[in-house]
Amino acid sequence: GLLRVPRAFILFRALRHFFSFQFDSGRIGIIVVRASHQIGGVTLFLLFFLLLYGLLGVQLFGTCHHCVVNGTDPTNVTLSNLAIPDTHCSPDDKLMCPAGFQCLELELSIVERGFSGFDNIFISIKTVYEAASQEGWVFLMYKNIDSYQEWHGYLYFVTLIFFLAWLVKNVFIAVIIETMAEIRVQLHNLWGNSKCSNRKYATQVNIEGSSTNWLLVNRDMENSSPRTIDAWRRALKSRWFHLMMLMLIVLNVCISAVQPRTDERVWSFYSIAELFFTVIFDMELIIKVITLGPRGYIKRNIYKYEAFLALVTTFNTACSYDVLRSFPVLRIIRLVKLSPTLENFLFKIFGPARKIGLLVVFTLSILTFMSTISLQMLCHVKNLHFFATFPEAFQSMFQIMTQEGWIDVMHEVMKSVSGRTSIPVSIYFILYHLFVTTVVISLFVAVILDNLELDENLKRLKQLKVSEQSRELKQPFRLRIFEKFPNRPEMVQLSKMPNEFLLPRLRDSFMRQFFLTNDTNKVTNIVYSQSNGTKTVKINMGQRPIKNNAVIMTRIQNDSRASSLTLNIAVIIKSTQNASTASSFCFQQESFIVNRDSLLRSLLGTQHLIRRERRPFLPNRRTFNDENRITTGDNRRTAAQQDVDVKQIHLKCQQALLKRQRQEQELRENHPLFDTPLLFIKRGSQLRKFCKYIVNAQYGQKSSSPNVTEQGDSQVIHDLLGLVPYLDWFMILVTVASCCSMLMEKTTMRIHDTPSLQVAEYIFVISMACELFLKVVANGVFFTPKPTFKDLGGFMDAAIFIVSVVFLYKITQHLYIFIGQFLMILRCLRPLRIFKLVPQIRKVVIELFRGFKEILMVFILLVALIFVFASFGVQMYGGQLAACNDLTIKTRKECHGIFFQTVWLSNNLNIETDPPGFMVPRVWTNPRNFNFDTIGSAILALFEVLSLKGWIEVRDILVERMGPWHSLYIHLFVFLGCMMGLTQFIGVVIANYNENKGTALLTVDQRRWEDLKSRLKIAQPLHLPPRPPGNGIRAKMYDLSEHRYFKGAIACCIMIRSLLLSIKWTSSDSYASYPLYASILFTFIFLLEIIIKIIGLRFLGTISSWRNRYDMVVTLCDMAWVMMWFLLPAHNDYVYNIGWVLVGLRFFSICGKHATLKMLLTTVAVSVYRSFFIILAMFLLLLCYAYAGVVLFGTVKYGENIDRHANFATAPLAVTVLFRIVTGEDWNKIMHDCMIQPPRCTPHHNYWETDCGNKTAALVYFCSFYVIIAYIMLNLLVGK
Repeated sequence: GLLRVPRAFILFRALRHFFSFQFDSGRIGIIVVRASHQIGGVTLFLLFFLLLYGLLGVQLFGTCHHCVVNGTDPTNVTLSNLAIPDTHCSPDDKLMCPAGFQCLELELSIVERGFSGFDNIFISIKTVYEAASQEGWVFLMYKNIDSYQEWHGYLYFVTLIFFLAWLVKNVFIAVIIETMAEIRVQLHNLWGNSKCSNRKYATQVNIEGSSTNWLLVNRDMENSSPRTIDAWRRALKSRWFHLMMLMLIVLNVCISAVQPRTDERVWSFYSIAELFFTVIFDMELIIKVITLGPRGYIKRNIYKYEAFLALVTTFNTACSYDVLRSFPVLRIIRLVKLSPTLENFLFKIFGPARKIGLLVVFTLSILTFMSTISLQMLCHVKNLHFFATFPEAFQSMFQIMTQEGWIDVMHEVMKSVSGRTSIPVSIYFILYHLFVTTVVISLFVAVILDNLELDENLKRLKQLKVSEQSRELKQPFRLRIFEKFPNRPEMVQLSKMPNEFLLPRLRDSFMRQFFLTNDTNKVTNIVYSQSNGTKTVKINMGQRPIKNNAVIMTRIQNDSRASSLTLNIAVIIKSTQNASTASSFCFQQESFIVNRDSLLRSLLGTQHLIRRERRPFLPNRRTFNDENRITTGDNRRTAAQQDVDVKQIHLKCQQALLKRQRQEQELRENHPLFDTPLLFIKRGSQLRKFCKYIVNAQYGQKSSSPNVTEQGDSQVIHDLLGLVPYLDWFMILVTVASCCSMLMEKTTMRIHDTPSLQVAEYIFVISMACELFLKVVANGVFFTPKPTFKDLGGFMDAAIFIVSVVFLYKITQHLYIFIGQFLMILRCLRPLRIFKLVPQIRKVVIELFRGFKEILMVFILLVALIFVFASFGVQMYGGQLAACNDLTIKTRKECHGIFFQTVWLSNNLNIETDPPGFMVPRVWTNPRNFNFDTIGSAILALFEVLSLKGWIEVRDILVERMGPWHSLYIHLFVFLGCMMGLTQFIGVVIANYNENKGTALLTVDQRRWEDLKSRLKIAQPLHLPPRPPGNGIRAKMYDLSEHRYFKGAIACCIMIRSLLLSIKWTSSDSYASYPLYASILFTFIFLLEIIIKIIGLRFLGTISSWRNRYDMVVTLCDMAWVMMWFLLPAHNDYVYNIGWVLVGLRFFSICGKHATLKMLLTTVAVSVYRSFFIILAMFLLLLCYAYAGVVLFGTVKYGENIDRHANFATAPLAVTVLFRIVTGEDWNKIMHDCMIQPPRCTPHHNYWETDCGNKTAALVYFCSFYVIIAYIMLNLLVGK
C-alpha cells in the first residue's frame, strides 16, 4: 500500500489552477516562513506538555485492574468472566467488585487490552494526545480513578484539558490570526475590494438635467416599462408591498415547516396552502419580469434565487416529491431584508465570497488528497470497511476532522493492520488530526476575523470619530429626570446690624467657597452656652492678631414645604487696630469668621475660577496647558491621514468628565432632593457619613500619594487586598461560605432537615440585609449619583435577597409542591453575587453584553440553518427511521416475539469471544435519542449534531435505513454548521472582546507596538554579573558555566533523567531501583553544576536569576531525597513517590534553557493570570448550574450515561459532570437520561423522592448551559 501512496500527489497539478495568485513571492514567502517558525515553536510547546503528561501518567496510573469471576485465569480471560459492564477496581478496595468477583490484573496483549492506557511511555503519550482532543477522555479518567486514588485522576485530567485542549489550542489560533492579519496588510489586493460592486451587476443610471435640478433615472426600468405598467412599478417600490410579501413568506415558511410527511398525495390544508402560496409567488415573479424586463430581472442575484424557488415549488405542486416539498422553507433567506443590521452583518462576514470560497475549496482539497492517500495505503487491509472505497475513505477523514469518533477509526485500523505497522499508522492519523484541527479550523476563525476587521484607513477615521464622541458623555436618565423639576437652590441672606438696607440672597455654595479659602485661624476652644432660649457659640481664637473687620453670616435653609425660614443674622464690625489679640465673639445660631482682606482677594480669584469652570468647552479652547490643543478645521483633516494623538483623546475625555461633574454639581445645588437617599436622609447627616465610611473603607486608600512606589514582590498581594472595599470583602467571604454550605446539600441531607445548614442560611441573609442597609443609606436607591440599584447587578442583588428571605421564611414548612422546587432553583443563583462584588468579573459580563448583538446575529443564522435542514429532514425522514430492535427483522409485521440480545461490556477490551446476553422482546421503535417525525424533534436532533456529538450515530442510521446517498444530508449540515457556523462564534466573541478592550480600532502597526510593550513587561532580563578579571579559578568557572556546550550537556542530563520516568517507580517492582540509582547519579551532576555557578558567579550573582533560584531549590530537595533514600528503610513507596515528583519538577527547568519554550511558557502563565477572572466567572456559572442540577436531577435513575461516576446526587459530582459537558463529552446522552418519563421510572409528588426526570427542564438546562459555556465563555477565553 505504501508504494501506491505517491499516486495521490498527482492531485497537486489539478489544485494549482484553483490557488494561482499574482503576488510578490518574496513578501508572502517571508510571512509564510515567519508563520512556520511560530507554528513550529507552538508544536514544540505541545510536545513538551505531551511528554510531561505522558511521564506523569506512567507514574500515577499504569496498568488497570478488572473485576472478574472468582477463579479466573489472568492469562485466559473471556468476556463471560468480566462483570457487566466491565468494572475497574483497586486491589486495596475489595468492596468495589460485586459478590463472587475478585480484582485482578489481566495479562492481555496490547491488542486485547486496547490501545489507550498508561502502560508504557509510548502508549501514554498517545493516550494524552487522545485526551487532549476531548474525545473519550472522561472514560479514561473514570477507569483510572477506580483503579487508583481518586484525586489523582481528577487533578491530572482536568489540568490536562485546561492546558492542552484549551490553552495550546488557543496559541495555535492566535498564530494563524496574526499571520492572516499580516497577509491582509501586506497583500491588500490579494482578495480584492469587497466593498466595490461588480460592474456586471450594476444598475445603469442616467442623469437628466433641467433648469432647476437633476434627476436620476433608472435605465433598466425605463427601457423595459411602458406606460401601462407604471402602477405595477410603483407597487413594487411601495413599502406596503414589501411588508405584505414578507408576511406571506413567514406564513409559507411556518406552514411548510410544520407540514407532516405523507406518502400519498391528498387534498388537505397543507396542500391547499401550498397551492395558494405557489400561485402568489408565481404572480410576483411574473409582475417583476414584466416590470423590470427579462434582462433587468436576471441581473440581480436575489431575483435569480426567487425565480429558482418559484420554479421548484411550481414543479413540486404539479409532481409531488418528498425532497422538493420543503423548498419553500428556503424563502427564509428573504427575511434578511427585515433587519438591516442582520443584512449588514451577513455582508460583512460573507461579503468577500472569494475568501470564504477559496478556504472551502482548500479544505475539500485537503480532504480529497488525504482520503486518496489513505485509500491507496489501506484499501488492501481485510475487514476494514473505513477505507474500502473512496466515499468511505472520504467519510472517515471528514469524521477525523470533526473529532467525533476519530479514536475509534484509528484504533480499528491499528487492530486490522499487523503489529509492526500499527505505530506508523497511529502517527499518520495523529499528525493528520493535529493539522486539520489546529491549522484548518484556525484558518476559518482567522478568515472570519479578517472579514470583521476594518480597513487601515477606516480605523484611523474611526479613531477620530471615537475621539469626537468622547466629549458627548451625558448624565444617566435617573439623574436627568431632576431637570424636569423647577430649580430650588439653597440660598444665603446677608444683612447689616443697623438694618439700613438689605443685601441680596446668594447661593450657599457660592458663599461657602470663601470660607474654604479663608486664612486659617486656629480654634483652640469652643464653648456652647444657652440663655433665654438662645443658643450661643463662643469661639476662643488662637493668639493671632485680627487686623481687619470680621463678617459674620448665617445660612438660611429651605424646608420641605418650599418656604424659607429667615434667621436673625448679626453683622459685627469692630475695629481692632491697636489690639494685639481678639478675645471672643458671640454668635446667634451658626457663625463663621472671615478675614476681610482675605475675603476680597478670594472673591476675585474664586469668581474667576468659577467663570472659567462654567464656560462651555469649545473645541478650539486651550485648557490645562498650551501644549494640549484640540485639532479643528484643517488640523482635523490632516489628522485623518496621520496617527491620532492619544493625548488629545485623553484630554477630550477629561473635558467630558469635567463637564459631567459640573452638571452633577448644578443638579446638587438646584434640587434639594438630589443625592438624598430614600428622599428623607439629608446629604450631610451623621448617619449617612458613618455608612459612607463603612461602605467606602478600602485597603490602600490613604496611601495613594505620589511618593508611593511599587512594593516589590508583594505588589500582587497589595493589589488583591485593595481590589474591593472591606465591606465587599466581608460579603465575598460570607457568600463563599454560604456556597460551601450549599455544596454539602444533597438528596439525603436537605437544608429543611439539617439545622447546621440552616445556620449558614441565616448568617447569609442577616449579613446581606446589613450590607444593603448600609449601601442604601450611603449611596441611595436609584435617583442618586452612585445608587445601589443602578444596573442589572443591583437588581440581581435585590432579587437574590428577596428569594433568600422568602426561602428562609418557608424553610420550616414542607414544600412538596412546585413552588418549593422553584424557590430552590432561584436560590441556586446565589454565587452570581460575586459577579456584582468583584469589579473585574463584572467587567467580563459587561464585555459579553456589549457584544450581545453580534452574538445574537450568529445565533439567528444558526437557528435559521437548523430550521431549514430540520424542515427537509421531516419531509425526507419523518416516520422512516423506525425499525425493529432485532436487526434481522425488516418489516413491522414480523417484529414480534423475543430474541437473544448481546450485551455491551467495554469500549477498550478487544477480546474475541462471544459476548453474553439475554432474551428480550422485539419492539418497533425510533432510534433512542433522535427522530425526524416532527419539526421540534428534528431541531433538537440537529442542535445535538451541531455540537459535533452524536452525528456519527445519525449518519450510520440514515445509511443503514435509507441508503448511502442520504449521508450527504448530515455531512452537508455538519460542514455548514460546524466549519462555518460555530467558527463564527469564536470570531465574533474575539472581535467584540478586542473592540471592548480598545484594540479593535488599532492598526496592525499600533497593535504590534502594544504587543511589544506587553512582551517587554513580561520579559525577564538575565541578571548576569560581570566576568571576574584575570584567568583565575573564578574566571574559568564563570566561562565554563556560560559555555553553550556546558548548558547543552546539562539540558541533555535533564532530558535523560526525565526519561527515566518511562518506567513506573514502585517498590513492588525489582527493576524500579535501577532508574532510581541513575537519578541519584544525575543529582550529584546537578549539584556540581550549582557549585560551579556559585564559584564563578558568587552566591548573590547566582540567586539573582529566577532560573538559578529554581534549580538551586530543586537540587537541595534532590539532596534531601538522596539522604532519605539511604536513611529510611528500603522499598519505601514514600521515597519512590518523592523521587519521581522531584524529577518532574526538574523537567520544567528545561524550558529556561530553550528560548522558544521559555517564551511560550511565560506567555501561557501570563495568559492564565490575566484570564483568572474569566475562569472564575465560568466556575461561578458552572456552580449555579450544579446547584440547580442537584435540585432538578438529583434523584434521576441510572441510565446509559447517568451512572455512579456521572450523576447529580451531590453538588461536587454535578460540577464534574458539567465540566465534562463543557468539553462536549456525550452531553446529549446525559440530557436524554435526565428526560426519562414513566413508565420507565417511578413518579412521586415530591421531587426528591421520584427517580423520573423532567423533559422541559432538561432541554432548557443542558442546551442553555452548553450554549453559554461552550460557545460563548470558552471563546471569550480564546479572545483573552
